[in-house]
Amino acid sequence: MAFSSRAAYLVLPLILASVACDVASEPVQLARAVVVTPAGTTESMLFLTVENTSARPVRVVKITVDAAAVAEMRTTTAHRMAVADSAVGPTTMYSPVESLLLPARSSLRFAPGGYTVVLGQLARPLLPGDSVAVTVWLETREQATTTARVLRYADLDTALMGSSASITSIAGETPVAVAPSIEEGRTIFTSDGCANCHGLTGQGDGAIAKTLNPPPRDFRVAAAFKNGTDEAAIAQTLATGIPNGGAMPLYAHLSERERRSLALYVISLRQTATEGPTP
Repeated sequence: MAFSSRAAYLVLPLILASVACDVASEPVQLARAVVVTPAGTTESMLFLTVENTSARPVRVVKITVDAAAVAEMRTTTAHRMAVADSAVGPTTMYSPVESLLLPARSSLRFAPGGYTVVLGQLARPLLPGDSVAVTVWLETREQATTTARVLRYADLDTALMGSSASITSIAGETPVAVAPSIEEGRTIFTSDGCANCHGLTGQGDGAIAKTLNPPPRDFRVAAAFKNGTDEAAIAQTLATGIPNGGAMPLYAHLSERERRSLALYVISLRQTATEGPTP
């Protein structure tokens, strides 16, 4: 019995030392932090991974970026669609988030289609190749800081998830990258709900067009595009939506190649008109 008691006294300081060490260590680490530059009416956005490396839960209450006076955490919410079209896909918009809880030994990913940080009131223009300091603040006033690279929207998929190109192969043959195409874009336009709002020919006369405010754009009119009319700009809008003053949702479930294919198809619809919408 005396031996057991002595062992208990020896073990207890070791346990306390272990707990103290865990509490004193940095509770979170940051990885894959990137800022994507704005175009048109789209705001700059921060994406990153927050890893809780401690044995206790932590709560993220704020994220700050040195180049922005405002950095608002947001999550995606379901976009308004007719009940009959509810199975079309995860079309979404953004809603503010006050705080986020990370369980012990877990990670939280800020990425398209989930959580993101929208930046506002920039102190300077953010250009590809720049970098900014990012700080994540916890409820306990602890913090972690990292540097985020500034990228184009077109490079976001590659930075967060590896190569954005889809690779196909046949047994015995060398894998090849699949290029975006109008044909693939036409299929996605029909299968992923685009026609429900914009109509089969992109005139803005889809089945639920009258329920949206502002109404869907007529793709045949170049002046109707808020964020630019080229392939890269349209693909960007598909990746981020138009969260500030538009009904256009984001389509984060599509790959960058699929978004580019859809952009090519949308551009092809523009060729059906020469001046403005058809009366």
